[in-house]
Amino acid sequence: MKIYCDENIESAIVEGLRRREIEVISVQNREDLGKSDEYHLECASKLGAVILTHDADLLKIAHRWNQKGKKHRGILYAHPQDLSFGECIRLVELVTQVLSEEEMENHIEFL
Repeated sequence: MKIYCDENIESAIVEGLRRREIEVISVQNREDLGKSDEYHLECASKLGAVILTHDADLLKIAHRWNQKGKKHRGILYAHPQDLSFGECIRLVELVTQVLSEEEMENHIEFL
């Protein structure tokens, strides 16, 4: 499972996921900083990646997409005040081990 880290995800989390050999696409590496949340959800979907975010607005956008029948590859939502970097990394790793790409489609997983 590919993970697309939006611009709100700290570089320490991105690097921690890569050390665990998880395929990570980072907005910072793609030079897509400042793009809209909708853009990032579309980009992640086109790349076949689940998006990892701290941004609750993305959840609203995904809900609107679902109402319109538009699909996304899934969202992992990590509230920035509820998880340490290490906890976030471990939970993302766990999701990649127990949920399939098909199970993540149009699904939001709260970490």
